[in-house]
Amino acid sequence: MFFLDAFLKGLHKQGDDDSIDRLNYYWTPMLLVIFALTLSAKQYVGQPIQCWIPAQFTGAWEQYSENYCFVQNTYFIRPEKYIPDSEIDREAAEIGYYQWVPFILGLQAIMFYLPSLLWRLMNFNSGVALKKMLFGAKKADRVNEAARHEAAKATGAHLYESLSLQSRFAKYNTGSALAYSGSYLTKLYLFCKVLYLVQIVLQFVILNNFLGTSYTFWGAGILSDILNGREWEESGHFPRVTMCDFEVRVLGNKHRHTVQCVLMINMFNEKVYVFLWFWLVIVGVVTFLNLVNWTRKLLFRSSRKAHIVGYLQVDGLVDENTRPAVVDKFVDHKLKADGVFITHLIDNNGGSVFSHDVIVDMWDRFLQEEGARSEKKQPEFREI
Repeated sequence: MFFLDAFLKGLHKQGDDDSIDRLNYYWTPMLLVIFALTLSAKQYVGQPIQCWIPAQFTGAWEQYSENYCFVQNTYFIRPEKYIPDSEIDREAAEIGYYQWVPFILGLQAIMFYLPSLLWRLMNFNSGVALKKMLFGAKKADRVNEAARHEAAKATGAHLYESLSLQSRFAKYNTGSALAYSGSYLTKLYLFCKVLYLVQIVLQFVILNNFLGTSYTFWGAGILSDILNGREWEESGHFPRVTMCDFEVRVLGNKHRHTVQCVLMINMFNEKVYVFLWFWLVIVGVVTFLNLVNWTRKLLFRSSRKAHIVGYLQVDGLVDENTRPAVVDKFVDHKLKADGVFITHLIDNNGGSVFSHDVIVDMWDRFLQEEGARSEKKQPEFREI
C-alpha cells in the first residue's frame, strides 16, 4: 500500500477554494486512506482469518489453509441451514470483498481528489494567478494594518489588470473565447462542484455493488439491524463465520476439505463502512447546499451586484446619489462574473476586511479610468 502512503503525504489544503471543497478533496480522502492503511495492516500484519482445521493437519497445513481461504473467496451459510452439496450453490453464496477493501478505499480517496485536480489544472487558462493571489490574501490577514492595506492594493491592482486584459483578449482571441469570457472561472468552479456531487453518488453505487448488499440505503439498513439486534447470522452482512473449500493431494489423490473460518477482519470492515456511509451522506448534503449557495451568488446578477455594493457602502462610496449606471458598469462589464467570484474566494481565504480593501481599490481604479475616458471624449475649444 505504498502508493496510498505517498498519496496521503501529497494531500494539502490549497487555499483557492472554500471549506466544503476542502471537506471533499482533503479531509475525506485523508479519512479514507487512514482506513485503508489501518485495514491493510490488519490484513497483512495481523491475522484477518482463522480456520478450524482437521486434527491431522500440521502447523504448515494450518497456515496454508488459512492463507488459501483468505485469498480465495469464502462463502456464508446461515447457521440453521445445511451446507449445500452443489458447488454452484456454494459459489453463489461466496463473499469476495474483504480482500479488496484497502484497495477500494484507496480508489475512493483518489476519486474524491479528481475534481480538485481538474480545478487546479484548468483555472490557469483564465490568465489570473488565482492561487498566488489567494495565498497572498491569506498571508496578509496575519500582518499589521498598514502591510495589509499595501497587500490589498497589490492584489487589487493585479486583479484589475488581469480582468482588463481578459476583456481585451476576448476581442481579438476568438480561439480562447471561453477562457476570456469573464465567466470562465465561475463556470469551471461550479462544474467542479457538480463533479463532487456526481462522484459522491458514484461512491454509493460502488459501495452497494462492492459489498453485495440487498439494501438500497445500505448504511441505514445496517445501522437499523444493529439497533434492532438483528445480527450478521440472520442478515448475512459482514459475516464473522464463513465456510471454505479446498483440495489437497495426498499420494497423488485429491482430498477435498471443508473448513469453518472466522473472518475477524469483517468486524472492522462493518464499523468502517457504516461510518463511511453516513459520512458520505453528510458530505453529499453539505456539498449540494454549498453548490446551491454558490449558484445563487454567482449566476444571479442581483446577487453579484449586492455583494459588491455591500462592501462599497461600508465606506459610503456608494449611496443614493451614485448613478446606478456607473455601479452596473463596474459590476457587469469590469468585474463580470469572474471578478465577483474571485472576491468571494478572497473573502473565504483572506477575510472580509482584506476583501473589502481589494474591492475598494478596484473601485477607485475604475473611477479614475472612467474619469480619464470622459476627459478624452470632451471636445477641444480653440480661441479665435
